Amino acid sequence: MTSIYPSSTSGSTNSSTSSKNLLRISGMASGIDTDSVVKSMVSNYQAKIDKASQAKQTLQWKQEAYRTIIKDVKGLQDYFDPLSSKYILSSNALNVNTTASSDTAVLTASAGADVKAGTYKVAVSQLAEQAKAEGSAKNSLVKLDTTTDTKIATNWQGKTLKFSAGSITISNSITDLNGDAKITADELVADINKQISNSSDLKGKISASYVNDGSNSYIKFTNLTSDAVTIKESDNSSISDITSTLGAGKTMSINSGISSSSKLTDLGFTTGTISFALNSDTNNITLPVDSSTTLKDLMNKVNSATNGVVTVNIDDTTGKISFQSNKYGSTSSVKITDTNGANNVLTTLGISTDTTVTKTGKDAIVAITAPNQTSAITTTQTSNKFTINGVNYNLVKTGDANVTVTANTDTVVNNFKNFIKDYNSVISEINTKLSEKKNSDYPPLTDAQKESMSEDQITTWEAKAKVGILRNDDFLNNMMTELRGVFSSPVYNNYDSSNINEGIISLSFGQYGSNAVGLDTSSKIADSGKLVLQNEAKFKNAIENNFEDFKKMFIGASDTKLGTDENYIGSKKYKEDGLLTRMDQILRDYVAQPGLGEDGTYTLSGKMNMFVNKQYDYGVSGASSKNTLPDQVYNKTVLIANLNKQMSAAETRYYNKFTALETAMSKLNSQQSSLSSMLGTS
Repeated sequence: MTSIYPSSTSGSTNSSTSSKNLLRISGMASGIDTDSVVKSMVSNYQAKIDKASQAKQTLQWKQEAYRTIIKDVKGLQDYFDPLSSKYILSSNALNVNTTASSDTAVLTASAGADVKAGTYKVAVSQLAEQAKAEGSAKNSLVKLDTTTDTKIATNWQGKTLKFSAGSITISNSITDLNGDAKITADELVADINKQISNSSDLKGKISASYVNDGSNSYIKFTNLTSDAVTIKESDNSSISDITSTLGAGKTMSINSGISSSSKLTDLGFTTGTISFALNSDTNNITLPVDSSTTLKDLMNKVNSATNGVVTVNIDDTTGKISFQSNKYGSTSSVKITDTNGANNVLTTLGISTDTTVTKTGKDAIVAITAPNQTSAITTTQTSNKFTINGVNYNLVKTGDANVTVTANTDTVVNNFKNFIKDYNSVISEINTKLSEKKNSDYPPLTDAQKESMSEDQITTWEAKAKVGILRNDDFLNNMMTELRGVFSSPVYNNYDSSNINEGIISLSFGQYGSNAVGLDTSSKIADSGKLVLQNEAKFKNAIENNFEDFKKMFIGASDTKLGTDENYIGSKKYKEDGLLTRMDQILRDYVAQPGLGEDGTYTLSGKMNMFVNKQYDYGVSGASSKNTLPDQVYNKTVLIANLNKQMSAAETRYYNKFTALETAMSKLNSQQSSLSSMLGTS
């Protein structure tokens, strides 16, 4: 029989370091090939070294094969990782519903998996509000003296607005789009800004805008410079025709807007001390005021004193300053009691002329007509975000809107198809590793054998040598058995060993008929545990008509606690957990929790992980060994080192003996030569 081994199978030609450094005498006197003889004499050591090295290489290949499988299993665990986009163990992952609002300016909505499809008619008559004690406008606002917010009387036209930096006259030619001799506020503001732009005295110094705060309408003037600018009554009282905020002959400073950096003294406070009680007569707030004290100082003081329960806020448009609660609804409140008449917070900010003010919040009031209902049900909510019958509402403003919930099982079906595909891929890989046969004609190569081979030859050889390395592996066999058991054992609503035929949910859905869900394990022996979606229509029907059972069967989680020394497989918890929940727990047991060790080298948990990657034995005695693969590799490493030492010592002994022989033979030859010379026989 022709040998399959490459040439130089007699072992490594490398000698130990110590033997290389020996002063060797060749067989010149004896005629013996010393190196060959010594190599032959220590060949038994080299054979042991090669055998141990091959065993070590096999263990390392086994580690690599395990790690490849672990990495693929970790990929499958993405379906059980809450941080993954593939996460499947939640109601949201199985949510078949899509939601749309007919008017997102009124409300937005989303629906849970259990919500009935259809149209929900929603009428928002009141939004939930925080309790708010609000002051008067502090920005440069001129109130429009008109009966509507959208029309301005014709007496605006032709009037003169006088500023400290100049004046403008509103055009007489402004008409609205309908030509009815009235103009809109936007048209008025556009003309004011046009006149400002045409004025060399005012251009770049001020601008106008229209403001409607829900209660009043204003023309807002903004100072664009650091110089002081005022608006005042003109001699012909033009402003008095259009405003109630200025008295005859009075002026108003135009500021650049109220902000947290605004000085309290610019807001009407005097130097000294502000003091008031907030929400409680015992919760007194005191703030010293000088020319550098800002609104931010007051905001910080209030926030700190109430731990954020009450805050001071600024309306960027109007400059109104308010105290408001952090909670919404009618149960929230803000109470302010002034305790310092000189620097009265309520009157200075324009909140009230009283010394005490109490404001409460408002509840949202919503009427909802569910699908197939003829009358609405009115509800009050303390927040604008709430959930009723599985629909999550987010109110934006008052008004009417329809929320349409549409069931779409395709999303869930596709999620399961992707899972089945990935699961079957991992199962197929493991089945292949368990069943492939080892070819004993291809053991790991020795160093000597590799020296006579090309890189391609080595690669081809080792690929064949790695085949079957995990054949009938215990860890993989056990994991496969447990995974197959997941789908063959029914799920119980409440497992009771005395009455185990009740409360069963299985792939047949129990009372719903044989294989009613359309999903089962393959009947082919070669598939060994693969999942097959046999009937997609049945699968969709189970989702649409028996969703609670469907959800329980796949992602249900038992409330039963596992005993300290109790095995998960076969426990009451196992019997009550959903199929995918069981699978998640089994994979955690073998390769740790999802998201850890995606490279297959994790060592802290997961019994297969630890067997493949964790080294316990660092001592020659092996006392701490748990016989993991790293332990076995370490022991082979120690064995190889010891064998090399023994071979080196043997080589030294043999070379010393041959050196002595050569020395003796040399002396004998020398003596014989001398004797022959003396006898004249040389």
